[in-house]
Amino acid sequence: MVVSIGPVALTDGTILGDLAPVTTVPTVSDNLFSEGVISTEVVGISFVPTTGAEDEPEGELIFGDVEGSSKYTGQITYTPKETDYWGITQSISYNGIEIMASAVGVVDTGTTLNYMPTDAFNAYINSTGGIFDEATGLYEITEEQYDALDDLVFTIGGTDFPLTANAQIWPRTLNANIGGEEGKIYLAAVATDPVEDLNFINGYVFLERYFSVFDNTNSRVGFAATAYTNATTN
Repeated sequence: MVVSIGPVALTDGTILGDLAPVTTVPTVSDNLFSEGVISTEVVGISFVPTTGAEDEPEGELIFGDVEGSSKYTGQITYTPKETDYWGITQSISYNGIEIMASAVGVVDTGTTLNYMPTDAFNAYINSTGGIFDEATGLYEITEEQYDALDDLVFTIGGTDFPLTANAQIWPRTLNANIGGEEGKIYLAAVATDPVEDLNFINGYVFLERYFSVFDNTNSRVGFAATAYTNATTN
């Protein structure tokens, strides 16, 4: 999460020199709230799956009240913010089997891929049949394996947020951008070594499929389905 809209605690210690003893910097949403421009310190983010097309729809930032926005459908599921970062608790399952028990990690607009604990990631790869690709650093699957992919399900706040097969792969039109080959299929997830309060990172790959709400006033994070949740744009 970029500091300009992230929790103000993330700016602690970034002030040097003559401005000390000031230790934190008001964020954009802090300033909008303190100046009365918005009545609640909330940021809603609407991403769009990237295809590289020139006429591709653009994402949107919403400052303040997000209720009733046309950028999401159904209800927003909220879950408590667990850390100074935008940390949440979630579990992950694949093919109906839990591969990551409930744990704390972060939601990060500045991270491209989804990061899972090594054991969870290995279970996912073993189930999908992915083969490591040296050129991209990602795991490649065949068309047949792609057709057989089950939903990768993130359970947050008691609600399931599935990533369809299409949502689990790197955009095929952008393969060259990561050193990949045209026509190949790469899974858009990697492994990470868990540390305290950082067992996973839900990056852009997840956030482009769900509307996300970062609510500093109520110390919570929310998610809702969008028109792109089940879109086949990759």
